[in-house]
Amino acid sequence: MSTDTKRQRAVWLTGVVDRASCHHSDVTLVFVDQLRHKGDGPPFPEVLVPWLRDLRDRCPAGVPLDRIEGAIVLIGGLEPWEGSRLPPILDHSSDYVRACAAHMLGRAGHGESDDDHEGLYDADFIAELTTKELARPGIAGPYWSATGLMQSDFSQLGFDPTEWMLGIIERRNGLEPVSLPFNGIDFHIHELAAGDPRAVRRLIEADRADLAIMTATEIRDEVAGMTPILCEMADHADLRFAVPAQIHLAKYHGMLHPRADPERIRYLPGWRDDARVFAIRYGESDRFPDQAVIFPGRNAAFDEAQAEAIVDMALPPDRRGELARHYLESYDADPAPYRLGCDELRSYVSGAHVARIGAIEQPGWRRIEISAGRLADRWGPWSWSESTGSI
Repeated sequence: MSTDTKRQRAVWLTGVVDRASCHHSDVTLVFVDQLRHKGDGPPFPEVLVPWLRDLRDRCPAGVPLDRIEGAIVLIGGLEPWEGSRLPPILDHSSDYVRACAAHMLGRAGHGESDDDHEGLYDADFIAELTTKELARPGIAGPYWSATGLMQSDFSQLGFDPTEWMLGIIERRNGLEPVSLPFNGIDFHIHELAAGDPRAVRRLIEADRADLAIMTATEIRDEVAGMTPILCEMADHADLRFAVPAQIHLAKYHGMLHPRADPERIRYLPGWRDDARVFAIRYGESDRFPDQAVIFPGRNAAFDEAQAEAIVDMALPPDRRGELARHYLESYDADPAPYRLGCDELRSYVSGAHVARIGAIEQPGWRRIEISAGRLADRWGPWSWSESTGSI
């Protein structure tokens, strides 16, 4: 598509939005909100920025002024500034506009070091950004969101993003605004620190159990050193934090916490001599989906024959139906097991799913996960009210 055609299409689209908003008051706000993600490539700013400025002057009902001003920043870029590393707009009265401006700083590469020997970031820039974030949270996360960098990008470069974010969470003046246009520090820390029990401990000590449980349960597997922290959180008085910890212990660590709700998590002894079985119910009580998680009982892993026998016992072929295309496969793929790393995932026409989780240091499977809606409702031999029996 030529540049002129793109320009004409942008003019046409803004006209459509204006006309539609006369009959549907939410159209303009939705369109402006979508400009967070697109519209800054040429030639669109030369059409969109004047349109946004006119929109700001019109003050249409139902469209907050700061949403329009934030879009102007995202599409038109930051106004030039002098005398400091950070632009004055980071002191704007609106947290939304500040976040948009911080995002543009990251997108444009501000703060990146010009000296390869000093690492990726200018230490003075990070210090100023941190000071401003501590005084009034809401800009560090949107800035980081735009950089596209990861923890591994900073290996041996003198800057640890996890440490930086933990320090902010521990010292900042209040919480992040709830309506940021981009992910904040609270989101990023649960990914960066997911495999770090020490970081989770610091989040607990910072009185952020919400972030601690998100971080401790982010990795869908057992994390070395995380078990004691999960056990502690499973004792939390607030079920929003206790239940996810209890479920994570059962599903990935093969542990039944003493306080686990028996209507949600069950250990089924005696189901099979060579297996340990946990039954887990997720979600709300009136529409629980069930999952069975099966660990080796004696050996470190199931061999292929054991795995086949266990799946057939838990989910007989006549109940699971034929093998179906796994949702991660391409749409034209034939039904087949899907390999994901050392794991094997299978979907069936009944809607059931079976995941065989590969052993790390030897052949075989160290865990089998079976998900199929309401197991007890659909497969009579196993009843949730019983502690033993077939699944």
